[in-house]
Amino acid sequence: MYLTGMGQAVSDKQDNGSTLEQSTITFLIPCFNTPLMTSDLLYTALDSKLFTGCQFALLLQASDPRVETYKELVVTIREKGLDIGYFIFDGTPYCGMINRVAPILNTRSVCVLNNQHFPWYTGKDGIGIAGAVEQWLSKAVEPMGVGVFDAQGNHPVVTKHFIERLGYMFHPLCTGREEAERWLLTLAEKLAIIGNIPDCKLIASRAETVDLLGFSTEEEMVWVLQVLTQLTDDEVERIGTYLVK
Repeated sequence: MYLTGMGQAVSDKQDNGSTLEQSTITFLIPCFNTPLMTSDLLYTALDSKLFTGCQFALLLQASDPRVETYKELVVTIREKGLDIGYFIFDGTPYCGMINRVAPILNTRSVCVLNNQHFPWYTGKDGIGIAGAVEQWLSKAVEPMGVGVFDAQGNHPVVTKHFIERLGYMFHPLCTGREEAERWLLTLAEKLAIIGNIPDCKLIASRAETVDLLGFSTEEEMVWVLQVLTQLTDDEVERIGTYLVK
């Protein structure tokens, strides 16, 4: 794995010892062979001006025939003002990519997106996505937390503290995004650390595509969730010892 264009992701200190500014939220976008959809998403984020203070990272595979296109896209859109970089992996599975990147980001929270869905700020005060996430973060004394943009809880925002306590962001048993998110939401609900991010919703692209990354079969999903259900109480008890009382 290696990255470029995201110096904050490697360390929170510069060579001269000064502290780099921490991002409020970093959006991870696993991609494979869909550069046009990724470009549409990123340019929409850029043009909206709602993502100031947010960081983006593309998670790419070295085997992707369009990997050079992604790299050129990142350079171009970074020059236009979006805080973005990319990581390239060599065969690392979906959840493995996320779990390797999330712990090293200099950010307060992490959200995994796909090329079809991303959050949108609906408030009137102009604070944007980062401001809304900041409001959610500031309301809780407990540094561990999971924030949701809608009632379904898709693409939840997970605080860095919760990721560090868990030892992962997406459970390693999971092969897809849906069961990984369900597991996070289950733990957050039982620990009472889940909350709504104000004035935000998820919007979807009209383009139709197959989600090649983050997809698992119904059989795989059922098996994983059945196994994880047996671990829920133990994990809640372990994490619960760190809760601010």
